[in-house]
Amino acid sequence: MQITGLNDSDIMLDENGQPVLDESGDIALVSDDECWLQDIKNEAVTEEGELFYEDEEGDTSYGWGLLDFMQGEYDDFTRMEIQQRIRSKLSKRDYIDSGSIQTEVNFDGHLYHIRVAFRKNDSSNAYSIDVESNGVEVIVE
Repeated sequence: MQITGLNDSDIMLDENGQPVLDESGDIALVSDDECWLQDIKNEAVTEEGELFYEDEEGDTSYGWGLLDFMQGEYDDFTRMEIQQRIRSKLSKRDYIDSGSIQTEVNFDGHLYHIRVAFRKNDSSNAYSIDVESNGVEVIVE
């Protein structure tokens, strides 16, 4: 599977994963930072092996697979596993500074709240995404 690169372009998707139309009625595109950030958000809500054309396994596969953790008991070990999974998945993108990846996982007894922050290798700009899960679905904000 090929992940989105720094200079790629893709179809712009709305919060429901549907294509967005531009002012002229054509499919809108995203490129550069918007493109790879959109791809990271898509990967965060995707389960490993969910894509029928995917043949990779483990850290190289597409999808964070966060629902794997949502049905079990929450403890420090689960928190560390979630953090490691996210770090491994983001680290496969060669343009992300692996040392800058920070993941905060909170569970309020009902919902998981995950905040992921990172930087690109060639930039001091910080990027972050917020992920929530109720055990049934994963939502990226």
